[in-house]
Amino acid sequence: MNYLRVIIYMCILGILIHPQISFAETDEEIPFLINNGKCPNSQNLGHVSSDKGLINALNTIIPEVYKEDNYNGWKIETIAHLPKAPHPEAYYAMAKHYCGEEIANNSWFVEVLFPQYLPSYDASHRQIFVTKNKQGQWFAWFRFH
Repeated sequence: MNYLRVIIYMCILGILIHPQISFAETDEEIPFLINNGKCPNSQNLGHVSSDKGLINALNTIIPEVYKEDNYNGWKIETIAHLPKAPHPEAYYAMAKHYCGEEIANNSWFVEVLFPQYLPSYDASHRQIFVTKNKQGQWFAWFRFH
């Protein structure tokens, strides 16, 4: 009788654990990546040693990244080289984890403020990672919020 009970409990445990294992093992797209769930191709990246031209490019990038969310009146809160961005243990680590150190090191962190959602920090602040292609065009590749 006790063996039957143990077998039943193990079956129930297996049923409960299986979805978590399946989710962890899938090669699904990463939801934060902007380019159809794919990391930028490191072969197509230009060297990003400064943020020259980034502020002008953000006038096009930000409305494109947030077009579905109907955000208006945004302001740039922070621009930093990703390895030196605020909270590198979070943002830089995320970039390295998802797309590798080379892409993380050639990217910039941009935090955007949407004042209409203040005082809520989480609702009003959005973070994106941007880099350049070999043609010198800035593009966003990661959207955290």
